Amino acid sequence: MTSSSTTGIDERLASVLCYSAWWITGVVFLVLERQHHGIRFHAAQSLVLFGAISLLLVGLGAFSALALMVSSQAYQAARALADGTWIGAAVLWLVLVVRAWRGETWRVPLVATLADRIVATTSW
Repeated sequence: MTSSSTTGIDERLASVLCYSAWWITGVVFLVLERQHHGIRFHAAQSLVLFGAISLLLVGLGAFSALALMVSSQAYQAARALADGTWIGAAVLWLVLVVRAWRGETWRVPLVATLADRIVATTSW
């Protein structure tokens, strides 16, 4: 693990920025940061976690559209599920940002293992 950063940005700030725009900034920092393992981990974790959540939200949006054709109750249930997912994602995002700012690394279950693999195999 290297403590110097390719980007020249403070480690805590870079870790926070990895989560700032969900998976988009995760990709940016995964590409730009070549040395610092901790920043690359946060970037990969952001990419995996918020990429998956984004896909889930797109799927729930499509499901909501289909449910609207079935009945208003089905649509309301689908929207409630999508809204709950948004709220959960926002809380998760906030927790990750705060912990990254504190210099902590929270390894999200299941996601962290895949993030470790990405960090180990990518060297853009």
